[in-house]
Amino acid sequence: MKKVVKYILSIGLFVGLVSCSKQIYTADIDTSYYRVNYKNTTDKDIDKMIAPYKSQLDAQMNDVIAINPEEMTKRRPSSVLGNWFSDALLEESSRIYGVDIDMAMQNYGGIRVPALAKGKVTVGNIYELMPFDNKLVILELDGKTTKMLLDRVAEKGGWPVSKTLSLDIQGDKATNIMIKGEPFDIDKTYTVALADYIANGGDNCFFLADSKRTDKDILIRDIIIDHLKSKPKGDREIIQDKTQRIKNIKY
Repeated sequence: MKKVVKYILSIGLFVGLVSCSKQIYTADIDTSYYRVNYKNTTDKDIDKMIAPYKSQLDAQMNDVIAINPEEMTKRRPSSVLGNWFSDALLEESSRIYGVDIDMAMQNYGGIRVPALAKGKVTVGNIYELMPFDNKLVILELDGKTTKMLLDRVAEKGGWPVSKTLSLDIQGDKATNIMIKGEPFDIDKTYTVALADYIANGGDNCFFLADSKRTDKDILIRDIIIDHLKSKPKGDREIIQDKTQRIKNIKY
């Protein structure tokens, strides 16, 4: 029974993969129903039924799209895995939206694996890292709202942030904030790339819900996959940055 359920979930994942590449609108549907229970004849029947889907799914999920030279772990307040992930969002958001991005970030819980292992990185690895259908959006934030966001990052103990941002955590506040090499300015407007989950108020970021937003309806997972695939095949080694972008200052 567990094997049957696994196969059904695999088919669902394959459908998700296909739907990410293009939008499909249903004009008509013809359905057949199969009751899956312990009375089904054999797993061989199920194997035969899902074989065409499973082979395509395996081929896509096992596609090697990068080489990781050293294990990258996720930690607070700052980590190599978080640095790489948010830098990829920074680079791709600027390309996709065609605007200058001041910073990119991802909430800590949004990255769902504790580490990305050394060696080959597959499409399946990125699905494990980012299983949710979160989209990348761009927000234009005034200085006051930007400070509220960075204070939330500090309160949470640190999030993955791009190389354009650094800060210290003192208590539950963000201090010594540097954005693109310049001190934070409360009178400026900042352009931030982040997940729609955060923009919609997730992780207690309710103050972002009414911010000016640009959304091209692109999944973060697909952005990361495309980011890795876009590199020349002979130059797909992940470049790691071990800089501690967020520091927790003890009193």
